[in-house]
Amino acid sequence: MLGLAALAASAATLPFAGIGPSFAAQITSYALALIPVALFIHGFPTLTSELPTPRLLTFGAVCAVLGFLAALASRPEVFDDGPRLLPLAVLYLANVLRLCAAASLGLSLARFVTSPGVALLIATVAAAADLFSILAGPTKILLREDSPALDLLVLIFPSFGTPLGFGLGLSDFIFLALFIYMSLLLALRYRLTLLCCSSATLLATITALALERPLPALPFISLCFVLVNAQNIYAAMRK
Repeated sequence: MLGLAALAASAATLPFAGIGPSFAAQITSYALALIPVALFIHGFPTLTSELPTPRLLTFGAVCAVLGFLAALASRPEVFDDGPRLLPLAVLYLANVLRLCAAASLGLSLARFVTSPGVALLIATVAAAADLFSILAGPTKILLREDSPALDLLVLIFPSFGTPLGFGLGLSDFIFLALFIYMSLLLALRYRLTLLCCSSATLLATITALALERPLPALPFISLCFVLVNAQNIYAAMRK
């Protein structure tokens, strides 16, 4: 709940702030969005621990549908006349609902991961698939054609002076949640995984800003998960 409140506060205030779009201001806005997201992912299992997996997936599916509808109602052209509170509230709702969907799917998938070796395989395949998708696959095509599907699949967070600051793919949050919850359920280094994988997401956005080109966040997150838990994974695979 603290994460959602902090995310709401940044969504309601940053677009109206008079700070120019400097490099430092953009990094600050990234942090003000991603730190609350990390808090939300951390607290989500507490709220849903009693839900069996089928119900959790159903909850996630409902959130996804409602989130997609809210995203359609808060498309970028809605802000052509500048930031307004009602569209910002709808955009915030779209992000929260899709984050709930991502966390539900991530937690559901994590429940089926039975060993650190399987977690390592997931991290490797996910990073490779994301790299291919954005460099030569479906994501590259969607970005090149500015597909309307991006409005559904990308979460847009406000920045200083603009309601459309930066975006991260829904899949990034699904796997971020998956890695964090795998570390929790497999008794790996949960707190360090939460901190470092969330920081890796922030690092990916900063790197993309510095290079002025879209970059996949998932390889950053996957590598961080593996490095943080390498000792535990290695020990489990030797048994």
